[in-house]
Formats: sequence, C-alpha cells, structure tokens
Amino acid sequence: MSGLLQLLVSGLALGAIYALVALGFVVIYRASQVFNFAQGEFVAFGALMMVSLHAEGLPWLAAVALSCVLTGLLGALVERVLLRPLVGRPVFVTIILTIFVGALLRAGMTIAWGHELRGMPTPWDTMAEVQVLDAQLLVNSLGAMATGALVLGLYFVLIRRTRMGVAMRATASDQEVALALGIPVGRVFGATWFLAGALAALAGIFLGMYPRNVDIHLGFVALRAFPAVIVGGLDSAMGTVIAGILLGVLELLCQGYINPHLGEFGKNFHAVFPYFVMILFLMVRPYGLFGSREVERV
Repeated sequence: MSGLLQLLVSGLALGAIYALVALGFVVIYRASQVFNFAQGEFVAFGALMMVSLHAEGLPWLAAVALSCVLTGLLGALVERVLLRPLVGRPVFVTIILTIFVGALLRAGMTIAWGHELRGMPTPWDTMAEVQVLDAQLLVNSLGAMATGALVLGLYFVLIRRTRMGVAMRATASDQEVALALGIPVGRVFGATWFLAGALAALAGIFLGMYPRNVDIHLGFVALRAFPAVIVGGLDSAMGTVIAGILLGVLELLCQGYINPHLGEFGKNFHAVFPYFVMILFLMVRPYGLFGSREVERV
C-alpha cells in the first residue's frame, strides 16, 4: 500500500509538470496554429537560469520568478524577431523554424553552461520527506503538485476573467475576425509565447529537483509531455492538463509494476509507454479526448 501511495504521489507530481509543459504547447497552437518544437529547450533554459540566479545569491522565490520572466521574454523575443515576419506563410515553414530555434538555443546553452550536471536548489532540504500513513513522500513531489495546481488554476482564471484572456480566446477562434474587432493579434501572439516560456521555466525548475539533475538535455525529458498534447486534444487546454496528469501517473505506475516483469526490455519501458498511449489515440480518436473534431463540407 505504501509503495502504491508513493508511486501515485510521484506520478501526480510528474503529471503536474507534464501538464505545465503541454499547456505551453497548446497556448501557442491555439493562438497561431504553430506547434513549437523548441518548448523543451525553453524548459532547460528556465531550469539552468534558475540554478545560475540562485548561485548568484538571489533568494529562491525571487530566482524562480525571475527565471520565469526571463524565459518568457526569450519566448516573446523569438516570436517577435523570427516568427512574426512569417505570418501568412505555410504553417510547416514556421514549425520547421521552431526546430531550428531549438537547435540554436541548445547550442547557446552548451556555450553558456556546458554539459555538466547541476543540482536544483530548493527552499527545503533537497531530499526531505514527509510520512503519510506508511509511505515516505518527497517534499519535492508535494511542492510540484501544489505549485502545478496553483499555476494551472491561475491560468484558467487568466483565460476566463481577464481582457487578455478574452483576446487570446478570440484570436484562437478566428484571427481575421479578431483583427476586425480591433484585437491586437500581434500582441496576443507575443503574450502567448511569453506565457509558454514562463510555464516551461516553472516546469523545468520542478523537473530538475531531486531525484533528477539539471543539464542542457533536460528538454528531452520534458518532451515526454508531448503525448499529453495529442491525448488531451491540440486545441483543448483543459484536456491537455487532464491528459498530462493521467500520463504522469500511468508512467510511474508502469515503472513500478510493469517494468520489473519485462526483463531487459523493461529497463526504460515506462519512458516510451506514454507514446504507446498516444499512438493508440491517434488510431482510435485522433483529435484527442477533448479536442474539436474537424468537419469539412464537400
């Protein structure tokens, strides 16, 4: 029972992180129909920036906030300088450019931080645990769950209750109509990339906490959140959040209960298990759990 509880809590924490990463994909896609393949690099950049800022003596909470802001500004800068001029071009051109942006960011992070592993600072003891029933739960996992729930709640308040949220929803619905109504679509694009960058940084910070470390390859781990986007639905923020949490739990349960029975084949089976789920959904329900089904009249 204690082992199951530990796996469930760790899975919920990982799922909350996946939800933050996947939500970054969705907010950009909803606004501009662009799939940002550089999102993983934003995750790694935010985590490395956090480590560097805290090492410079900045308090933990201030370092978290500044890391999110700087990563968000990086996302907005990429959109304004590299992607805005391509508005009106075929979408695949912009998507290919995001792959180039990811490679460029990875090269820049290699120059700035190198390849060595770094430990992510925490405001509590790095390996602190809390006993619940018979289980020892990592404070890092509980912190990731609480922070993920808070940030995701604030995001939905932003979308539903603020003028920028209304503008983002209108732009996602129809860019031309939004422009005709006087909505600054360019500013909305910048805001969505800023938001995606900030979410990526926060996900990277909690993803880099013990038992993991931080390096320039952290973004590859973050891309394991990609199946949540497909399973939840490319245009559904709520579906993506739910799918991210579910896939995080399933991945940890797979690691605990399925991997040991697969021998050599099961060493990292949990890492690819979400992709099996994604492929299944692509075959059976390609628009995801909550995605909008496209209907074409001929």
